[in-house]
Formats: sequence, structure tokens, C-alpha cells
Amino acid sequence: MTEKLVFTPTEEDLRSAYGLHMKQLGLKRILYLLLFGLTIGVILAAFDGFDDLPKALGLIVSMSIWAGIVAAIITIMIPVWWVPRLAKKIYKQQKDLHLETTSWWDDEKLYSQNAQGQAQLTFGDMVKWRADDKIILLYRSDHMFNFLPARIFKDEAHRNGLIRRLQDADLPGEDNS
Repeated sequence: MTEKLVFTPTEEDLRSAYGLHMKQLGLKRILYLLLFGLTIGVILAAFDGFDDLPKALGLIVSMSIWAGIVAAIITIMIPVWWVPRLAKKIYKQQKDLHLETTSWWDDEKLYSQNAQGQAQLTFGDMVKWRADDKIILLYRSDHMFNFLPARIFKDEAHRNGLIRRLQDADLPGEDNS
């Protein structure tokens, strides 16, 4: 058993968690929107009959550029506008985030408890993890995660001990700290 980590999550912790989670969706979102723009361009060019090749290529390129601009705007707006509002709303709604929480782990499980209950999350049941200098996300599915703020670890070696444990469980993950 490792040292127990005692902390009270903050709205900033939740904002960091959602921010890191949303970053992984950014590249996929951009690629899908570019593909969508390309497809619309090809469809519009097909309606025009592909009679004028420069015009058809111009339409395909302009639709792809349009989709790229929309993707860039969305990618910028999510962390700047949407994530802070989402974190504020969820933090206000989810009362257990206001409680002092104790977390620790052993070779097989991550344990967590607060005044409302306790949970055990087996490392083998997790699907992936992600970390940066502010937060560690422990995914139970592609869109459901638990988080541990980096500020609660006594030092970098302590934080790295949990990451090593996740790696030892052969979980895919990345540390962007």
C-alpha cells in the first residue's frame, strides 16, 4: 500500500481534467471535419458534372479550407469557452466533488473514499490513462474517467509511482507533463 492522498477537488481540477480529456479529441475532430469538407466539395463538383476541372478542384479545395477553418475555430473555442463553463456547471451539480477525498493504490486497485462512499477501481478494468502537469485521468471507458490532481502528490517520484503502476498493468497512456 502506498501513502494515502487526501484532497478536496476544486473547480480548477475539474477544468484541468476536462481540458486534458478534450485535447485527445482535437486531432480526430479536425481530421473528420476536413474529410467532411472534402466530401462536400466532391459532391458539389459532381453535381456540376466535373466539366470544368479547375472549377471542380477549386470547389473541392475551398470546401476543405472552409472545413479546416471551422475545425480550427471549434478546437480553439472548446478549451477557451466550453470547458470552463462545463467544469463550473458540473462542479456545482456534483456535490461529492466538494468533499474531502482520500485515494491510494496497491498493486491491483486504486481506492477512493469520501463521506458519501468508497470505490475500488481495478487497474485491469481501466481502458487507458492520460496525464499532464496538472492532472492524471484514469479512464473507465473512452469518455468516463476518474481524476487525480497532480498537486496532491508529495513529489514527482510519488506521482511517477502511480504512472509506473498503470504502465505495469499494460494500460495505454501518455504523460504530457
